[in-house]
Amino acid sequence: MRRRTESAQTLVASLIVIAIILILVVVMFKGSGAFGSKDQPSPRKDGLGTTVIGGVKYAAKDEVCRSNLSQVRSAIEIFKTTNDDQPPATLADTRIGNDFYQCPIGHEPYRYDPTTGRVTCPHPGHESF
Repeated sequence: MRRRTESAQTLVASLIVIAIILILVVVMFKGSGAFGSKDQPSPRKDGLGTTVIGGVKYAAKDEVCRSNLSQVRSAIEIFKTTNDDQPPATLADTRIGNDFYQCPIGHEPYRYDPTTGRVTCPHPGHESF
């Protein structure tokens, strides 16, 4: 009799562990609004990254955009110091590579004002970068 009780307890414990793992998977793929509440709007201005995994993915791409802008701004400063404080006419004049001239999320080209040397990202939510 004792063997039957032990195997039943092991089976119940295994089913509980599987249920907990399934709940965690649902929360990861559906987002924090998976249980009870309706679809919650994304906290991002562009509406991307509604799931937990998607939010992490787009947060990383936000950091890549911030880093690209920093690299472009540094390249502009270097260009200005070597060319009598004149900013480059286009971003391509900085010669740092084509991957740095556009946002990694929406692939919009960065806005560049050659009169001021200011570079900004046009992607929604990246105004402060």
